[in-house]
Amino acid sequence: MLLKALYDLAQTRRLFETVHLQVRTVHLLIPIDSQGVLLGDGVVPLFTKDEKGKDRLGRALTMPRFPGENNGGKSLFLADSCTTILGVEKDTGEDLTVEGKRIDNAAKSFLHFWQRVGDAEVATKLAELKALLEFKARYIKISEGVVHPAVPFLDIRPNKRGVPELGALTSVGTWEHLEKATLTFQVDGRMVFDGLNREHPLTRYWACAFREEAFTSDDDFGDKTARSRKGLCMVTGQQDVPIARSHKPKLLHIPNLSSGGYIVSFATECPSFSSYGFEMGENAPVSEEVAASYALALQTLLDNENTSVKLGPSKLCFWAKEEVGAGDFFAQMLNRPDPRAVADFIKAPWSGVDRNLAKNDAFYSVTLAGNAGRVVVRHWMQQTVEAARENLQEWFRDLEIKPIRSSSAGAKKREKEGVPPLAVFRLACATVRDAKDIKTDVAAQLYRAALEGTAPSLALLQPILSEFHSALVEDSKENSRYPDNESRFALLKLILNRNRKESDPMIETVVCETNDAAYNCGRLLAIFDALQEDSNRMQGVRLEGPGVVERYYGTASSAPNSAFGILWRLHQHHLRKLNRAGERGRAAALAIEGRIAGIARLFCQPSSGLPPEFPRTFTLVEQGRFALGFYQEKAASADRKVDAMKAKAAQKQTKE
Repeated sequence: MLLKALYDLAQTRRLFETVHLQVRTVHLLIPIDSQGVLLGDGVVPLFTKDEKGKDRLGRALTMPRFPGENNGGKSLFLADSCTTILGVEKDTGEDLTVEGKRIDNAAKSFLHFWQRVGDAEVATKLAELKALLEFKARYIKISEGVVHPAVPFLDIRPNKRGVPELGALTSVGTWEHLEKATLTFQVDGRMVFDGLNREHPLTRYWACAFREEAFTSDDDFGDKTARSRKGLCMVTGQQDVPIARSHKPKLLHIPNLSSGGYIVSFATECPSFSSYGFEMGENAPVSEEVAASYALALQTLLDNENTSVKLGPSKLCFWAKEEVGAGDFFAQMLNRPDPRAVADFIKAPWSGVDRNLAKNDAFYSVTLAGNAGRVVVRHWMQQTVEAARENLQEWFRDLEIKPIRSSSAGAKKREKEGVPPLAVFRLACATVRDAKDIKTDVAAQLYRAALEGTAPSLALLQPILSEFHSALVEDSKENSRYPDNESRFALLKLILNRNRKESDPMIETVVCETNDAAYNCGRLLAIFDALQEDSNRMQGVRLEGPGVVERYYGTASSAPNSAFGILWRLHQHHLRKLNRAGERGRAAALAIEGRIAGIARLFCQPSSGLPPEFPRTFTLVEQGRFALGFYQEKAASADRKVDAMKAKAAQKQTKE
């Protein structure tokens, strides 16, 4: 079903018609006239404006796609490196040796580039290609098997470390390093290849040449002779169509696959990939057109930030069969869910959407990862657009939690970075210390929870709670991982509520009244922490070393009876200190004492004045509710402080 859905997408967007084209970044143009003579004072740089409006070298152009795999000794058509075009080493500036029994891949690429140009000129008789061959004859000499390019714009200069680097003088008077630059030609001021003009003779020539090469395979001697057999295509059901021996083009921009890979692949040297005498793609017969089409469709999704989301070692692609704009919506809500947009979506999930179309329109998503040169499908989903939107609405409703209003350095940093707390990436980061450690299965679980309404595994509680405890014990309160991490607790709330048993409490968006001992113990610890802070502040004492949270959180959340006996005695000491801090201190002590008493009543108390009876141990799920109780009490306390400051400011303004 995955290949069929991708093939249908390619058919809808007519992608197979442009299979021979690819958007590539070209940096420099070599300007020549119709006789192959260099024009101007140097190569012509191509620039693109970045987000800040500055010129960056390189421009995305529609250029010829390589037919198959561009491995050693092959070149791209008409646009490549200075080594391939001019026959000079891009690192050292040394000339290439292109004759002999053991020439390297760079030399083979040089020969292959000009062979392609010559073949194209013979087939098309185009004056532009003849000009390129004239340029080669005029400026690139081969003597005793060594290439000697005599182009005036090449210039070697030392870098900051004093190491010589090859560059090119440009027509605007600059010098550009050539190591990573892609060059092509312009003749009499016009680009030789214009991929946007589908009717140009050179574009039509490459379309035929690409198809002729792309769907054949190298034999043991490197000759393109192994043409595909004809048979039945398992995707379309068409009979007597050329069956692809390998499924090209290769897929790019998938994590852990720097050089790309394939969803369907075969190895001739592995008998397990063959059966009943079939070879290569004949074991899973798919037509050449279908193989190229589904790969192009998937690559289009991967390349577009409106149809894909990257999270650690995996990437999610999604699309609707009919509604093209559906991808934009889901990408925004998963990548950058603006709080206001989320609130509006929860209230009115069908605003501006044709509900009838959504009921019938198919919505697809696939989660991909890389492994040993192959593309791994981690998860494949098919449902209606209506179901996907409703699941996403429920996802944000389950994630909704009151944030701690904070002015900490960490909060300001996250606000500046502009990554919303409910973005899937931020949620996944709650399970690890560093974003590069995000696990593939975590990404897949979060995607499924958002788009299918599933419950993430309770096993995620352990890393989330471990990271939280680590933040409390090891990090300062100015660190961005301290309790004001909304992402961590939003995900914790979702996991607990979606895995809730009948006897378990439902955790609300804000601090809630419940008889759950674990949740109430967390609230109580947060109040004890606030009490210690207030008593020290009003006494003018700065706390040195760990406080009650840093010292007791681990024991209190797992073996509460052991910790809260000590904490109960300690909080009475802090109350006495606060009562000695004048009228303000007595008022604060009275307020905090009332909150403590309110929570203590929810426990079993032996008699008045004695501490409550706390449970001996908490399970992992109960530790999760403990953490949420702690966080939500912190959020409520922060709200009270902010509201009090606003009221005080308003009162002062009224008096003035």
